[in-house]
Parts: sequence; C-alpha cells; structure tokens
Amino acid sequence: MKQLIFILIVFVFFIGGCKKNSSGSKPSIELKKVSPDVVPINGSMQIILSYTDGDNPIDSIFIYRKRLNIRSISGTLNDSTKLAVPAHNDNKTGDIYLDFITDGSGRNDYQRYLISAVFPPVSGTPPRNEADTISYKIIAVDKQKIISDTVFFSPIVVLR
Repeated sequence: MKQLIFILIVFVFFIGGCKKNSSGSKPSIELKKVSPDVVPINGSMQIILSYTDGDNPIDSIFIYRKRLNIRSISGTLNDSTKLAVPAHNDNKTGDIYLDFITDGSGRNDYQRYLISAVFPPVSGTPPRNEADTISYKIIAVDKQKIISDTVFFSPIVVLR
C-alpha cells in the first residue's frame, strides 16, 4: 500500500513538473477605445489597444478588415496588413495608439488602412462616393512569433 501511495505521489509530481507554464509567454491585447465609429470625410480614427507582453516584446500588429457593404466592388485594398508596432514604452503593460488618417497627407503609415474601396460606388444627387462600412480584426505578434489574443470591432463607417 505504501508503494502505491509513493508511486502516485511521484506520478503527480512528474506530471506537474512536465506541465509548461505558458500563462506569461503569450502576449495579450485588448481594445481600449475606438474613436469615432463614423469617420467624416478627411477625418481620422484612433484605436487604443492595451497590451501585456509575454516573455518577449510585441514586434508587429496584423490588421484584417472586411468590407460589409451590400454592393460588391472590384477595386479593394489588401484586406490584411502587417504593420510595425508604433512607438510605445518598454513596460510589460501599456497602451498602443494606432492613428488612421484619411486626408492623404502621409502623416503616418496607417492612413490607407482606414478605407477598403479604392474606387467606391457612386450614388445619389449630387453623386457621392459610397461610404465604406468595415469590420476589423487585430492581432499582435511578439519577437518570437507568438500570437496574441484577437481583437474584433465593427462596424466602422468611413464617409467618402
């Protein structure tokens, strides 16, 4: 009986010792703020993500967007994009600010990721470009290529 208890205790410690502690190794992101959710003509949108680094700092951000408009179009921009992480502090936790600008001034690398249609359909009197209605998915990847949680938000309407 004592041998059986001893073997069970050794087995429990063996299984516990083999289990890897992955709780701190995966980066985590959460959506803190999206402002605004209706972007005016020549306007901008800011996304604030809060992050917690795993064992390595966050290296890049992947943004996936999907155009939700009923009418399909032929000219769309790439729906997935890899971006370098904008400047943020080196703490284990903090905020990442993504500024999306539609005015074409080239103030940052993210201006083209706010719209989806290169040549949106035109409708109305007087004729106007149809707004883009877009859903977004954002994923962070650390330097060891470990993928974070996924952040979803929708819909964002971009007036054109």
